[in-house]
Amino acid sequence: MDIYEIAGFKTGVEHSGVNFLDPADAFEIIKNGYIYRQELKSRQGFVQFGNRLGNQKTDIPDATRVLGIFENVDPANSGTRELLVITKKYLYSYDPATELFDQIPFNARLLVLDPAYDFNITSNDEYVSGTTYLTKAGLKRFVFTGKGMSSVYFYDGTNVGEFTNTTDNTDYAAPVEGPLTKATKVHWFGERLNFFVPVINAVPYQQGVLYSGIRDSTGNGDKFDVAGAGILSADTYELMKGTIILGDIIIMKFQSSDWSLEKTRAAFNPYLVKKIPSVLGTDATFSAVSWNYEAKSLGETGLITTDGRQSVRFDNKIPYFIRDELEQKQIELTYGGFDRYTSQFMFAYRESESTLSDVTQDKVLIYNYEESTWAVNDQRFSVFGETNTGKDKAWNQIDETEKASWEEWGTTDEIWSRIGIEEEVQKTLAGDNEGYVYWLNVDFDDYKGAITGVTQGASAVIAVEAAFKPGDKVYVTNVEGMTEINDQIWTVSASTGAAITVDFNSTDATAYTGEGLVSRVIDFEAKLVPFNPYRSQGRKCYISHIEFLVNKGAGSVFIDMFDDDEASPFKKDIELRPDIESRKERQWITAVVDQESNFLNIKIKKENALQPIIISSIRIHCKVGLLTGN
Repeated sequence: MDIYEIAGFKTGVEHSGVNFLDPADAFEIIKNGYIYRQELKSRQGFVQFGNRLGNQKTDIPDATRVLGIFENVDPANSGTRELLVITKKYLYSYDPATELFDQIPFNARLLVLDPAYDFNITSNDEYVSGTTYLTKAGLKRFVFTGKGMSSVYFYDGTNVGEFTNTTDNTDYAAPVEGPLTKATKVHWFGERLNFFVPVINAVPYQQGVLYSGIRDSTGNGDKFDVAGAGILSADTYELMKGTIILGDIIIMKFQSSDWSLEKTRAAFNPYLVKKIPSVLGTDATFSAVSWNYEAKSLGETGLITTDGRQSVRFDNKIPYFIRDELEQKQIELTYGGFDRYTSQFMFAYRESESTLSDVTQDKVLIYNYEESTWAVNDQRFSVFGETNTGKDKAWNQIDETEKASWEEWGTTDEIWSRIGIEEEVQKTLAGDNEGYVYWLNVDFDDYKGAITGVTQGASAVIAVEAAFKPGDKVYVTNVEGMTEINDQIWTVSASTGAAITVDFNSTDATAYTGEGLVSRVIDFEAKLVPFNPYRSQGRKCYISHIEFLVNKGAGSVFIDMFDDDEASPFKKDIELRPDIESRKERQWITAVVDQESNFLNIKIKKENALQPIIISSIRIHCKVGLLTGN
């Protein structure tokens, strides 16, 4: 009997006769999970960060799509960072003291023009681009624009004004070609303000970058008609579909190629544009994200990475995923991000078979650059961002009112020596279509909300403010009175934003008296590549049993077994249940197979409710079978 082990670092197996398989190549599908340090894990969930975006004075929610998450850096004030979020209507600033997002007002001039003034962005794929860009006096300022906006705006720490209006910005001077209206992307780069695909005199410069003079004490950094300012275009007919800063250059991504914008030593010709050899272009403007000296982006036929010298595909393990799984008509919805916690590139996209009624993303494609592995997460995010902002709390200030997961002392995964000390923790954030901001990888459930009521009826209505959708599976805990609803998974049939209807007949249940939490279930799944190490010999493979090294806290994990890629498993829902009374944190659990086939496929699955799954090793016990024709 041969043993093939999909091995992690923690298995401790060193005896001879074991054939080790690389986990990075052993799975053809990972859903809501990932491989980290050669261990298969279920993904962590997220919690709401701050309040739902809206007007705090009137308590009216914005309820529109989040189109940008940024940090505004103030170098003149010890490098302090301000977290900013932009929706289709407004700009918001996060206050660490109150843990709330405050809506930033427009300046008096704009409100005189229209008391109900807002950004009025209409399309879901018209994302916003922004950058810190100090004033001539070195004061903090944030400049932002987008193809869906009517102007270029700036935030001065108090109000929002128009950057291109000389009343709001007395240092501004338009380019000689005509008035600047807006642009698709903006970067502070080369001591200048740079607008990519600018609209000047009502003409979009599809291959161009408009750059200001060098920022100095005279205000030249806000002027586009001075020496050293100008427009530079790439020598191509293609449309520019994204930009990203990569070290000391900017990668400009076009439909069929990549170009670099490099600094020169000439004050009046500050940039040099070069074409980068490429095999693919970019179609999703805001999919570009950089990390580890590479910029990655998404095109209609695949994913591309560039280091500034060459651009190549990096999706060789999933070569047809973009073509087959994404809704091509909505490819511009795709938004890229990076999570430092898990070393993952993230691409939020709309699935081709999406059932959501509103046009938004419903999946996230994950690439772990350390492990070279892929996964798909069920998450409805519009954008990603990062922040170090948070509230620094002492131990005696910590209770469940500060953070929902702190009420669950037996299930939370947090490191207790650091709980509450969040101010300097790097956080990966995401926004959604409903005006919520979330903090990723901090819990093991999604869209958690506090319950304020449950009705009695054929279908229970749960009063909870969270971004649930019809079809979501939710897990209910800690309800008082109507305890029959607790610790079970229910399906959402309707959602209003303030309440959800679930498939629980509560007519005869005990009346609700208080408390309770509801969270969306994380549906974990991992499917191995078809297994037969004797295929090259023309032989079938007989498998006697498979051993799984599972963490104690995983609860029950289930296995389906498929023969020769059949649609239906020949063994279904085989339970792997670790012994919670055992001293061992990781336990070997055996699943009997007793099957000979051309190849075998194993699906590992769990509808996860607050329980992290870690599988450190999988051992397959097998031997040579009959000829494949028999």
